[in-house]
This record gives sequence, C-alpha cells and structure tokens, in this order.
Amino acid sequence: MQSSKRGFGQAVVIGGSIAGLLSARVLSDHFEKVIILERDPFPEGPEARKSTPQGRHIHALLEAGLKVLDGLFPDLVQEMVREGVDIVDLARDAAWLQSGSWKARYEGGPQSILVSRPFLEWKVRGRVTALPNVEVKQGFGVEELLTDAARTRVTGVKVKGPDGEQTVEGDLVVDSSGRGSRAPHWLELLGYGRPEEEHVGIDLGYTSRFYERPAGFDDWKILVVNGRAPEARRAGFISNVEGGRWIVSLNGYFGDHAPTDDAGFLEFARGLPTPHLYEYIRHAKPLTAPVSHKIQASRWMHYEKMARFPEGFVLLGDAVCALNPVFGQGMTVIGLGARLLGEQVAQARNSSGGLHQGLGRSFQKELSKIIGTCWFLTTTLDLAHPQTRGKRPIGLKGLLWSVQNMIDLTSLDVKSCMAFYDVLHMRKGVEGLLQPGFVAALMAYNAKSLVVPREKRANLTTLPPPPGRKRSPAPPDQQDAAA
Repeated sequence: MQSSKRGFGQAVVIGGSIAGLLSARVLSDHFEKVIILERDPFPEGPEARKSTPQGRHIHALLEAGLKVLDGLFPDLVQEMVREGVDIVDLARDAAWLQSGSWKARYEGGPQSILVSRPFLEWKVRGRVTALPNVEVKQGFGVEELLTDAARTRVTGVKVKGPDGEQTVEGDLVVDSSGRGSRAPHWLELLGYGRPEEEHVGIDLGYTSRFYERPAGFDDWKILVVNGRAPEARRAGFISNVEGGRWIVSLNGYFGDHAPTDDAGFLEFARGLPTPHLYEYIRHAKPLTAPVSHKIQASRWMHYEKMARFPEGFVLLGDAVCALNPVFGQGMTVIGLGARLLGEQVAQARNSSGGLHQGLGRSFQKELSKIIGTCWFLTTTLDLAHPQTRGKRPIGLKGLLWSVQNMIDLTSLDVKSCMAFYDVLHMRKGVEGLLQPGFVAALMAYNAKSLVVPREKRANLTTLPPPPGRKRSPAPPDQQDAAA
C-alpha cells in the first residue's frame, strides 16, 4: 500500500479492548487509516462486555500505566476525575496487607486512579473512535492471516462479518485479541511453527460485586488483604470507583473460590487472613449480585524466541502474556507495550527499510523485556504455593525467604517501602532494589529475621492509619458504635 503524509497506508488491529484501543491510538499517528476489527458489539455506555468477563472485577493501573494514558489522551484523567474517579497517592491512600504484613503509609507515593474497567474502557474507546483516521468494524471475526507469495510478510487478514467473508489489507497487522488469540495456529499454518508456551497453573477464581460507599468515609481509598503463602490462599480487595461505589473482589487459589450467593460471599470474606475487609462490608449496602471469573494459569507465549517471524505482524497484551491479575500489572504492561509499538513504528518511518525490516521481531523482543520483570515477580510469589504448577527455578526457597523479608521490611521502614513502590510502579527497574541503602537495610533485616520472631519485626496485625492520624481506622460499623 502507498505511503502517506503520516508515513504509512493502513494498519489493522485485531480486538477492540484496552490493548486494541491503545494500539490503534499510537498507530493513528503514523498511518493514514487504522481499522479495528472487533467480533462483539460495543455497549453504548460504560457496561461490561461479554467478551471481557474480567472487566466485571477489580482492575489496577500502576503509575507507569497512568503516565502512558495521560500522554496518549491529554486531559482524559482530569475528565474522569471530574466524573467521580479518584486519583490517589497509593502510599497514603492504600491500606495494603501484602503477604501477611501491612505496608507503611506515608505521603508522596506513586499516583494512580481508581476506576472500574468498563468505565475506563468506555472513556478510552470514545477518544480513539473519535479520531478521524480510525474506523471500527464491529461483528468481524478474523479467520486467518494473509501474506505475500513467499509467506514472509503479512499483508492483511481474512475476516467473517455480517456480509460474509472478505479481506482487509494492512501494512501492519496487530493482534491484541487477548487470551483467545489464534496466532499460534495461524503461524503454524504459514510454516513458522508455534511459539514456546510458559504456564504457571494457579486455578484462580475471582468473585466481585459493587457496594454503596459509606458517606464521608476517608480512612483509605483502596484496601488490599493478601495473606502469606503458602498458609493463605485467599485475598480480598475493596476499591473506590466512580459513582460513589466500592468494588469488592474476593479471590482464591486452587479451587478455593468465593461463592456467588450473599451469605457465601460474606462467609468467604470472613475467612480472609484478617477480618478487616469482612468488617467493612458486612453492613454495607450491596448494589449488584456477585459474579465470578476463573483463570486456570498465567501464560506467556514466547514469540520473541521463534526462529522465524513474519514481517508486518506484531502481538501485544494478553495475546502474548496473561499475568496473574492479583498483582494488578496487566493494563500497565499493555500501556507500555502500546507505547513501545508507537516508538518502533516512528523509528521505522525514518529508516530505509520501513515497516518490513525486522520490526515484528524487534518489537516482540523489546516487549519481552517489559514482560520479563513482571512475570518474574508474580510467578515467584505464586510458586510459594506447593500446589502451583510450573517450573521451579534453582534457589527458589532462598529467593522466597528474601522476598518475604523485603515485604515485611516495608511494613515498618518507610525508605524501604519507597524503594519497593518505585520498582513496583515502574518508576525504576529492578535496579532500584540494588541501591546501597536498600541492600544494606534488607541485609540487616535478613540477619534480624534469624533471631527475632516475625511478629516482633513486622506489622502483621494493625491496619496503619492515614498519615497524620494517630489511631488505626475502624470499620464503619465500629466507628458508629464508638460514637
């Protein structure tokens, strides 16, 4: 296809969820036209879609992801805040029991927003579909990739839509179709083989519902209760979202999933590692019935390791790596992947080879570096459970011991907690945990752990108050009783 003032002719994006929308946004700067192909119809408003069942559950956006969003859509965050979304300092506004110890709370932590997935996706979709060179085709499923005669370059896709089969040409095809991506099959048919697959089996179940947020409540804006593995297999979350609501998500590993009836949901919450979440919701007003979603495994498709890879084709989002959602990294990794795609396409505009001189392979390799750190951190913690299915690295026991000590250290030492948040929210890479001050503090704590019981060197029981308050916040019903 002919180049244009934007650099290239037409791009095709498979899938219209967050990954597809962000991909279309970055490509719109470089292509005369971007076509999004989505199998299911979009809702008119901020409703959950059948094709994204995880959308009904709690989602997180790390600070790095928020910055990507703000960069791609100026004023979008401020618009959402005006419509009831909270922008938060997570060190100040989050009460977080991580692996059995409470995080220290202080001012000046990473920023994020607390928003439901359907609302965020609706807002992003509105911005993307308003772009003059973006077209959305709803009700179109992709059947196969089209290539040149030598099968070295993808030239478009064959689709099945309301009017039957047709072809859609593209200088670049982006697969952002999620866990259900058919790319391994397509590549195998074209003679490229299948990518190596890495799985960590967790048999995770989420059950979530919305509650009315108590009026005037400000002790925290998000509460996370996550016990220490392997003793604890359950976790729970309460987060402010738009509309003056709480979203409450309960999850459990290895088939220990929260029921969807009222009594069962509450009883499961009562069985969390601490009673705090249960106490907050047992008298709160439910707004919706509980709904469940199950995830058998975290999965990474190693396209970057394939011996051969076609030009004109890239993949990102859950089509490449579906992380354990408990750790809240998915949307941020998608955002960083989309930004990387935009950067690499921009470089291709200034190169003599254009789009078809190794961009696909280069993109998958660079994306794997973004994924790698997140995959390592999340799967390491999941492998603390003996039931987890997956390859266990040499030295795992010692690594888990040190990681647990690091987490416990952040319950009492604010400087160490700052360093941890910097890495978690991708302000810095893993090298942020190798700074001399942090290493010295962790080494001293490791030594202390050999002689001092855990309950005497970490905050395991007391929900920290917001900065500036002297007492721990009590659940709303207990506050009423005290008054």
